[in-house]
Amino acid sequence: MAGKEYGSFLFEVTDGVIVRQLTFRIHSSSPTLLLTSQGPLRVFPGVNQPITSRVLCAVTDDAVQSRTVIYTVISGPKLGRLQVKDADDPADLTTFRQRELDEGAIVYRPLANAVDSPWAGIADFILLEVSTAYAAPLRNVTLPVNISYKNLNEDNAHALIRSLPLRIDEGGGSPVEREHVDARPLLQRLALVGVDDIVYILVDAPQHGRLSLGRGHNATSGDRLSPRDLDGDIYYAHDGSETTEDHFRFAVELRTVGNEVVAIDHVITVNVKIRPVNDQTFELKGEAQLQVLQVTKVHVGFNGSSSSSSSSSNVDDGGDCRDNYAYGFLPSYTPSS
Repeated sequence: MAGKEYGSFLFEVTDGVIVRQLTFRIHSSSPTLLLTSQGPLRVFPGVNQPITSRVLCAVTDDAVQSRTVIYTVISGPKLGRLQVKDADDPADLTTFRQRELDEGAIVYRPLANAVDSPWAGIADFILLEVSTAYAAPLRNVTLPVNISYKNLNEDNAHALIRSLPLRIDEGGGSPVEREHVDARPLLQRLALVGVDDIVYILVDAPQHGRLSLGRGHNATSGDRLSPRDLDGDIYYAHDGSETTEDHFRFAVELRTVGNEVVAIDHVITVNVKIRPVNDQTFELKGEAQLQVLQVTKVHVGFNGSSSSSSSSSNVDDGGDCRDNYAYGFLPSYTPSS
């Protein structure tokens, strides 16, 4: 189908006495393919970088995204390789699908180390054609690639900084140790470009507890911490509230042997898992019944008020998104003797 097309057909409706002739009109058009993300792909040297839908994403203007979107490699990268994650066959890819990007199954494997330009990085690119059924393809789509030692991000941080959650009891606490923020894999790679130290800057303090630095000082946003501080000298204390999760976040700053300071555009999240203590369990004794009355239309307002009206007729869905339709139930409960 090319462009817009129109069609119609006639049909008759009758109740046995009166016959009416009606027209059913059809208006169809080809889908349009759109790019919603187009890089850049930021790669850390020596670490496979997943190409996710945050970096490369194409959709159609269909209400339901059911069409398969296919990427065909017109010109592959010069400083790396396109591969399927964890594949036994290391062959370069020639095609892949949007679904694979959504799943993080396609990776860019860098072959250059960027030591001559560690922070600005070196540039690469991938030339693609994007297609789907019945839509005009997108030709000469360029995905820019940057390979740099600054490129720590959500998609590669797991290979460079290990972070296990703290696990504590409600109202308790735990020291923050190396296993909770372990940047040794990152520092080992950064030694190639003269980085010998890392500084953690607290950007988000915990919401349901506090970080104690000792001598009565609680950490606040902006406090700067060394790896030695994060080796048992900081203590997380829960506030005893009925919460099961908390977290705090650090920004990262690198220091080289030449006293150069390099800020990294990535935030490390340390999660806290809280085990409830002395929570009462609920036990229902007796018989419970549920009686279906009829269809009910419930209006839910944003100001906290609500109203309802019952109806046995067909539901009119002409209201806005705040109208919810459900069955009405009348619960009853008979306590045990």
